Amino acid sequence: MGLLSNLLLPGRLRTGPTVVLPAKTKPEAILEIVRLADPQAELDGNDVLAAATRIHDGVELTPDLQKKLGLDGEEKLWAHRVVAERPLPVDYYDKLLAAGLAYRLGGYCLCEGSADDPAEDVELEYVVYLPAVEESELTPALEKILGTEEDAAEGASPGVDDPTASSTETEANETADGHPDGDATTGDRAGSAPGSAASEAVEDQTDSGTEGASDAATEAGDESDDAESASDDVAPGSQDESDDTPEAPKARTSRWSSDGVYEAAGFRVSVTPVHRFPAAVAGLMPYATEVVRIAVSATEELDGDARMLDPGNVALALGTALDGPVVDHWGFQVFEPADLLPPRSV
Repeated sequence: MGLLSNLLLPGRLRTGPTVVLPAKTKPEAILEIVRLADPQAELDGNDVLAAATRIHDGVELTPDLQKKLGLDGEEKLWAHRVVAERPLPVDYYDKLLAAGLAYRLGGYCLCEGSADDPAEDVELEYVVYLPAVEESELTPALEKILGTEEDAAEGASPGVDDPTASSTETEANETADGHPDGDATTGDRAGSAPGSAASEAVEDQTDSGTEGASDAATEAGDESDDAESASDDVAPGSQDESDDTPEAPKARTSRWSSDGVYEAAGFRVSVTPVHRFPAAVAGLMPYATEVVRIAVSATEELDGDARMLDPGNVALALGTALDGPVVDHWGFQVFEPADLLPPRSV
């Protein structure tokens, strides 16, 4: 490496993208990982060529060089520059390649003066790529993996009050309180004190009149009860008829938004037609000119390995159901849950 290169090296490494690793890594090991992002990747001396991008052989960072890069300089580090040499398959592919490589080797991605740990990225998403497909074709697989509207309704139904029970209780209360006249008549009879024969005669006549009125009221009450009973007998039938006849079948609530987003069970699935896609997908679909990008992400903030495992497992299940390749946030293909985690978490 010449003097000029040594002078320019700190600026080039700081601008990046640069993969900063805690151990020296052989080019063959880097090539094996990079082929998850580009199956056609190959060695060029000690460099790795992948999708119009060159990953340079590692350079040991001296303590002085680490300080120039804003690193602490307390441990040995090796830096691999990632340089785009031709038009990239997707925007920022060189940065994605550097971050994905750093993620799998337990390192950092240095770009524009900032050294970031890809494992701490809070906006991770996992993507399934398919040939052109309609939302209606995706819905059965999504419902099987994430559940349906009916599944969500089952959890809420036990908390709903039974209107039939409430109506029955109300009718029972009305029946108990529905004859105040009878109680008042009994009270009047109990309050009458017979003091003379005349009063007894008057009382007899009053009792006779009261009994006649009571009989008439009882007959009227019986007729009213019969009418209410008949009404009660007819009401459920008529209600059933009204339920069966005029009500049209309920239309299922769609979870698809107008911009092609499906949300359920704490996950967001967005569907976008694309003309440019990662090299890993291009290698598996060599003749595809347009594919559908199905991105899976969590709608809420997750902690620890759940940030990778939860949306990643949904994407893997979706890829298995639809027979499509699954790639991670950086365009590296994943095949099983263990591929979702950085090496220090496995």
